[in-house]
Amino acid sequence: MEKKGQSALEYIMTYGWALVVIVIVIAALVFLIQPSQVGANTCSPTSGILITNHQVSAATDNMQLILSNQSGTTLSDVNVSITGTAGTTNVTASPQPTVITSLGTTSQTQTVTLTPGFAAGQYSLTVAFGYKDRDGLSRTVTSTCNGTAS
Repeated sequence: MEKKGQSALEYIMTYGWALVVIVIVIAALVFLIQPSQVGANTCSPTSGILITNHQVSAATDNMQLILSNQSGTTLSDVNVSITGTAGTTNVTASPQPTVITSLGTTSQTQTVTLTPGFAAGQYSLTVAFGYKDRDGLSRTVTSTCNGTAS
């Protein structure tokens, strides 16, 4: 009798661990492929200037951006303009693009005011960066940010 019980327990344990591994792999794939489905605010990657983190506030009508200069040199005349939608409202940066005198090689926080005001909810914003590189050449990169405004 003991051998049958041990065999049954080993069978159940083997398949139990296999099911746990399968669930973990599926959860990891869902998170990596569709991070916005699990509640994350995300921005698409860009070259030159990377948005490493951001937050949109409906209460103050602004967007805080944590920027990282990926070029390895200081960028000058960096301007930020934002367009897109938040719920059913069209959003633009106000009144002119925000200008950052220079963006060094370290992370920097930048607050951009959005108009018109919008209610909390889902948003899809296109953030465009214009800048001059170390040789004085003008460059433009864009990133799309999606998430939920608080």
